[in-house]
Amino acid sequence: MPAHRVIAFIDYQNVYHLARAAFGYESNPDKNLGHVHPLKVGQLLRELGRSEFANRELFGVRVYQGLPDSRSGAGLVRFTSRQLAGWERSAGVVVKTRPLAYYQTTTSGRATWRAQEKGVDVMLAVDLVDMARTDAYDTAVVFSADTDLLPALEAAVEIGKRVETATWQGPGNNRGPLRIKQRSLWNHYLDQSCFEIVRDDTDYLAAP
Repeated sequence: MPAHRVIAFIDYQNVYHLARAAFGYESNPDKNLGHVHPLKVGQLLRELGRSEFANRELFGVRVYQGLPDSRSGAGLVRFTSRQLAGWERSAGVVVKTRPLAYYQTTTSGRATWRAQEKGVDVMLAVDLVDMARTDAYDTAVVFSADTDLLPALEAAVEIGKRVETATWQGPGNNRGPLRIKQRSLWNHYLDQSCFEIVRDDTDYLAAP
């Protein structure tokens, strides 16, 4: 029996911030809390779907992330650079980035820079549809709560691919799964025990 090919698509900042919200880390000053390792996420999502497809195999993990510059501070730039490099050393993990967009704001009378992701969801959406058209996967698992991705999910389903979603489920603020009209998508509700399996506590600022 041929392998049922699974690719995980991770909207990373969405996943990180919603993990902090779901599991009560938002007020914790340790910004490391909430990080996950993409390969571990992909492996978990492969296993969670084997009740449907025993021959389910992970064929790749794609991570979509905004890239900070010096306006976010040297520490975050260094952390992100080392984090992405670490992920890419894992076989099957592909990282795609776009520079963050910055705008000035005033905090306590001081001008500061605020960062915002632009185009990251579009990158994910384009890949999801293009890879469906080129038959790169049998099942796509989209880990995000960003409703801007819905047209891409709809397109992949229309092409004939199976699309699953993943969301955090914890005691804190939770976002529901992505849903498309007249289609029932299988959502993986990932609770605290799942987070403990995939969390990434690596200190990427530590001296190499």
